[in-house]
Amino acid sequence: MRTLYLARHGAADGDGDLLAEGRSQARLLGERLAGKGITAVHHSPKPRAAETAAIVAESLGGVPVTASDLVGDVPPSIPDPGDLPPAFAPAAQRFIDGFDEQARRDGPGLAERALAEFAAPADEDVRELVITHSQLVCWFVRAALGAPAWRWLAINAANAALTVIHYGPGRPDSVALFNDQSHLPPALRWTGFPPGRRDLY
Repeated sequence: MRTLYLARHGAADGDGDLLAEGRSQARLLGERLAGKGITAVHHSPKPRAAETAAIVAESLGGVPVTASDLVGDVPPSIPDPGDLPPAFAPAAQRFIDGFDEQARRDGPGLAERALAEFAAPADEDVRELVITHSQLVCWFVRAALGAPAWRWLAINAANAALTVIHYGPGRPDSVALFNDQSHLPPALRWTGFPPGRRDLY
C-alpha cells in the first residue's frame, strides 16, 4: 500500500514568502503528521513550499526533504474550452492565463510524471508527504476519483490542509481525506480561499 500525504504550502504573502500564520500552519501540520511513519518529504521548489516543508519536517524525525519540479507551481492540464461548462470557461481561462508560458507548456507533462512517481501502488508500505500548490493537490484528487482532466480547476485546497490518498494493487485509488484542517485552530483555517467563501465552512 502506498499512502500519499498531500498538503498545500502555508499562507504566504504576495512575494511568495510565508506569513507568520503560514509558519504556524506548517508547525501544526508537522505535529499532526508526527508518528505517522512518513519516510520522505517532497516539495515544490517555490520558497513558500520549501519553507513549509522544512518546518513540517522538524516534527518528522530527520526524514529527507527534497525539492521536486514534478510538483511545482504549474497548471497540471490545459483544458479545451469546449470541454468546460460554458459558464465556468471564462474563469478557468483567466486562471490558466495567470501562469507564464513555460509553466503552461511544461505543466501537463510534469503533472503526469508526478502521478507516475507518487501515485502508483508500491511493492512495500510507502508513506510520503508532498507539499505543493492547490492545483497539484486537486490534480491528485481528480486523478484518484477518475474525474475528467479539467476537473482540478473547480476545486481548491486550503493552506496546510491535509489530503490523504491510498494506492494499492487490485483496488481503486481511495481518497481518505481532502482539505482536513482539524489540526488548525479556526483562525488559521481556510486561508487561500476567497474571504467570502471562508464564512461558509
